[in-house]
Amino acid sequence: MDLFSELFDMFDGFDMFSSPYVQKSAQKDNKVCPVCGRSWADFNKTGKFGCGECYKTFAAGAAQVLRQVHSSAEHAGKIPSKSSAGIKVKRRLEELRRQLKEAVAKEDYETAAKLHSEIKSIEGGVSL
Repeated sequence: MDLFSELFDMFDGFDMFSSPYVQKSAQKDNKVCPVCGRSWADFNKTGKFGCGECYKTFAAGAAQVLRQVHSSAEHAGKIPSKSSAGIKVKRRLEELRRQLKEAVAKEDYETAAKLHSEIKSIEGGVSL
């Protein structure tokens, strides 16, 4: 048993995975993941998806559960140790680009210029 299984067992009494909205959206479709063959009922039992495609297949229910667990629908997941450098750089670039858009929208051109030069220096030193 891993940490997440214990965590989900601890929250069984809260009924977070069987809220009416989640039940309706998942049960109404009776979907099964086309890659791993797991169902929403499997997720309710174990608290785990079988593969990455499950997040797309059960998007409505997963978004609701993630909002309850993480207080956000975004879930970045873990970074594999073998490819962590490339993924960290990619995520950093995404964050810098988001900040750049915000700075331009606020007409904070000094910050935007700094962010732009940081993006260019990262892009120049890394091939993604």
